[in-house]
Amino acid sequence: MESNNKNSHIHILLSIACILVLSGPTSFIFLTSVFAQTNSSESAEVQPNISAVSIFNTKTMTLGNNIQNVVILIPNEGHHDAGEDNEARFLDQHFVPENAVVNTGTTIQWFNGDVGHERTVDVKDASGNSVFNTGEIIDSQASPPFTFTNPGIFNYEAEGDPGVTMTGSVTVDNIQSPVISSSSSSSNIDTVGILMVPTQDIDEYISQITAAGITVDNTYDFKDLRGGQEGTGDTQTLIVWTTGGKDLGETLSSLSELSADLPYS
Repeated sequence: MESNNKNSHIHILLSIACILVLSGPTSFIFLTSVFAQTNSSESAEVQPNISAVSIFNTKTMTLGNNIQNVVILIPNEGHHDAGEDNEARFLDQHFVPENAVVNTGTTIQWFNGDVGHERTVDVKDASGNSVFNTGEIIDSQASPPFTFTNPGIFNYEAEGDPGVTMTGSVTVDNIQSPVISSSSSSSNIDTVGILMVPTQDIDEYISQITAAGITVDNTYDFKDLRGGQEGTGDTQTLIVWTTGGKDLGETLSSLSELSADLPYS
């Protein structure tokens, strides 16, 4: 019985081989194409991530389909070029995050934490056409909102020091998963943002943030590239904050007050 099964399998394989030979290269290409399509359709699901340590290391934050608003930080001293000796950045990102992956229909605002500097962000589509310009954003204030209604990759930029162009990107996709942060399940939130504060007074800042009805989802402490300066120490903290069902204007007003009192200069 086993021998007959083996013979049947051999006959089937030989028949397929004959069909391929007789049909010529067209059939072979067709079959190859079918297999290729099957493999390519097994694309990996986008995994949301709002971990501060991941944002620091990868310069990327991925938001889930429950997020309606994202607030990207323009960090203090982000306008400097990489590797400057006297005027180094605090971290190696012009924007935090420099790359945001969001769901279609997400609204983004840029929060200017660059003390004493105005910033204008210009957003361009894949063809290089400007689709949104924030106008001047004064420090400790947020830009007007912009909603990304079409999928695609949108690059944006702002002018920093002479000869320095600050760059970032927003990738808009149809993300199916809700946000799961590094510290807790956050599927009930609708807004995510970033803030940078000196680590030396972190308890005070967290207390102010939570008193304003804003959740500190997770944090990451890092040695800044400046090696320390008066008033801020040499360690800074990235704070990932979230809200759910809260007026965004009220949230940004609270963060503006806190930002204006930070000891950055």
